[in-house]
Amino acid sequence: MKNIVICSKRIISAFSIAFFILVLFSGTVKAQQKIDGEVSKTYQITLNDGSTISGTLISITDEELVIESSTMGEVRLQKENIRSMTLVSSYDMRKSGIWFPNPNPTKYLIGSSAIPLEKNSGYYQNTWIFFNSVTYAFTNNISISGGFEIFSILAGGNGPFAFYLNPKVSFKVAENVYLGGNILYANTIRTIDEFGGLGTLNAFGTFGNKNNNLTAAVGWGWSEDEISSKPLITISGMARVSRRLGLVSENWLVPEIGDNKGYYGLFSYGIRFLGEKISIDLAFINNGDIAEEIIIGIPWLDFVINF
Repeated sequence: MKNIVICSKRIISAFSIAFFILVLFSGTVKAQQKIDGEVSKTYQITLNDGSTISGTLISITDEELVIESSTMGEVRLQKENIRSMTLVSSYDMRKSGIWFPNPNPTKYLIGSSAIPLEKNSGYYQNTWIFFNSVTYAFTNNISISGGFEIFSILAGGNGPFAFYLNPKVSFKVAENVYLGGNILYANTIRTIDEFGGLGTLNAFGTFGNKNNNLTAAVGWGWSEDEISSKPLITISGMARVSRRLGLVSENWLVPEIGDNKGYYGLFSYGIRFLGEKISIDLAFINNGDIAEEIIIGIPWLDFVINF
């Protein structure tokens, strides 16, 4: 038992160190990005002091750039004073002003969309304090997630020490159309009744953009060298209704055990609070059986920090 506890602590320590390195590396990459842009397009510019300004790029040279701001008029900025420069998407340009980019554009509650993360970006997710995960994009099309639970540590080393890994590949195939696939593998460090781990092989497609999208996915699970005969089906979506508020829903059709069984359905609904680098989900998971005990459903709470 002592060896198991030591092993779990080492894994968590290694996971924390890896997360720190990814954040540090991501920050270094973003700090060193080339300040460049295309005239007549709209950009959000972050200065070295942390302030931001948005506007249409009028001209750019090796030393400075000039933008037309809707509130400040023509503004000249020295490149040495600029930390980053991001092209503003058409769906973030509103009559009320420019929205900051969605800090959590690819993740629903549990699953993700086929919209890929940008290279060298990622996020940390915490669910109900006890579940932690980190996602990082090594390229514009390939990312990997990994996570663990801390119930086992809080239980004095008597838990299973569960963890998961989730590599993902996704591509943009047309305007507002994305396709992707991933593999989810989950296991425990401590053996439970000869449990050998389980996984799912998933394929999904997404229609929409980073603010508003809909995803359909199918996944086949395997455990103990057996593959499920029926797929797990999910339908998920998100909608950004204002600068700092969105709606999110993830819904599952889970195959029941047995050759002649059907599907067991679960649905969710929730509110997503948005900041420039963080999002918080307050949602509920429900169906007919759950509603008999808890009419609004089982609460779900998580937060995501973008880096």
